[in-house]
Amino acid sequence: MAKEVKRHKPDVKMQKPNTKAMSLEEKYDRCCDFFEMDHMISYYTHKRLGTVKEWVDDTVEAYNKSVPRFLGPIAKAVTKLAPNLALRKCFDSVFKLDQQHHDISEFEYSEPKDGEIVVRWKNCARFKRHKKWIKQLGYDFDDREICEVEKMHLTHPNHPGCRMGFFPTEIVWEEGGCVWTYKKQ
Repeated sequence: MAKEVKRHKPDVKMQKPNTKAMSLEEKYDRCCDFFEMDHMISYYTHKRLGTVKEWVDDTVEAYNKSVPRFLGPIAKAVTKLAPNLALRKCFDSVFKLDQQHHDISEFEYSEPKDGEIVVRWKNCARFKRHKKWIKQLGYDFDDREICEVEKMHLTHPNHPGCRMGFFPTEIVWEEGGCVWTYKKQ
């Protein structure tokens, strides 16, 4: 049964704040900053508590719950019949989704061949934000540590990409970015 909602201090006169609405660009920039800051805090906390592996396990489990049910069987069939096409389509989708954190100019990939594709993130906006937040929050860890956690997510056997048969076989950290080689297995 729903409780009655009471109006708090109805005798107090309320007014709208004297604040200008943020532009969409500013909202986007602040959302990305908040996401990265929150990610840094979570990593720092789990590292301190010794629960990074469990955090990654829980995250990957949530990824699987967010992937549409129909995608799995369709993707598995396509990856068996046309692995190069499946790799290209998969990374086109990844790049579309990753634009929530990256500019489209940061992505590039090779032509898939023999079930293998090389993917590069260059001038990585997330890496720049990592460096900013590590310094601003006063955390004592390397700039790449959070990248290593991303590697833990993306190489986790229950990650949706791995479950579809796309496994990272080589990961190289570059100045301001990274290069991943994926192989259909």
